[in-house]
Amino acid sequence: MMTTDLELFDTYIDSLTAIGGGDFEELSLSGLQLALTGSPPCSEIFVFTDATAKDAFLRNAVIALIESTKSTVNFLLTNVLPRRRRRVDGDRLVNQVALSEGFQLYRDLARASGGQVIQVTKSQLFEATSVIRESISISLALLLQAARDPGKTENFTFVVDESVTNLIIYITGTSVDFTLIDPSGMIQDETNPTGSSIISYQSVGNFQTLQLQAQVGVWVIRMVSTNPYNLKVVGETSVIT
Repeated sequence: MMTTDLELFDTYIDSLTAIGGGDFEELSLSGLQLALTGSPPCSEIFVFTDATAKDAFLRNAVIALIESTKSTVNFLLTNVLPRRRRRVDGDRLVNQVALSEGFQLYRDLARASGGQVIQVTKSQLFEATSVIRESISISLALLLQAARDPGKTENFTFVVDESVTNLIIYITGTSVDFTLIDPSGMIQDETNPTGSSIISYQSVGNFQTLQLQAQVGVWVIRMVSTNPYNLKVVGETSVIT
C-alpha cells in the first residue's frame, strides 16, 4: 500500500497481525526488496526485526537496489539473543557464530546505504524511534559518514557553515566513547555531555545522539572503541542540493 495520508497509514499499520512463524529466521530481505522497489528514490527505509534472514541469498540483489535507488536503509534490531530453531537436524541450537554472521549481513547492507544498525530491547524501541525521527527530515544534509569494523581510535573532522541551523551526531556501536572538540576549542565527551556545544544527549541501546549548537568552523570528534561503530553527522540547512 502507498499513501500520503498519515491517518490511513496508522490505521493500516494497526490492523496488521502476525501469523505462522515458529522458526528463528525470517524473510527480512524479501520485505526489504519490496520496500526498495515500491518506494521513491532516495527514501529512508527502516527494517524492524529480532531475527536473522533466511533469504540471505538476496544480498547482492538488495545492494544493487540500494545503489540504483540511492535509498538509505536502517535496521532496528530488538532482543537479539540466540534461540532454539525449528527441529530440522535434531535439537540443534542456533550457533552463536552463525547468529553473528546473520546480523553482520544487516550491518553490511546498512553500511552500503549509509544507514545505521540500532540494537535495543523491545521495551526501548519506542524511545529509539522517537530519537531518530529527526533523521528523516528532508532538510538534513549529510556532513560526515564513517564506519569502522573492527573499531579503532580515530579522529574525524567535519565543517559547519552559515547555512546550518541544527547539528546532530548519531553514533551506533557497543562500548563506544567519544571526545568532541568544537570550533572554539571546547572539549566535551560522553562523561560530560552538557555545555556550550551540546544542547542534548541521549543514549538508548547501542545508539547515542547529540544535538549541538551549530557553530561555524571545523569540528573534531575522536572515536575510541575496538568494537564496530558507525558515525553520522547531519545538519539542518536551507540550502537545496
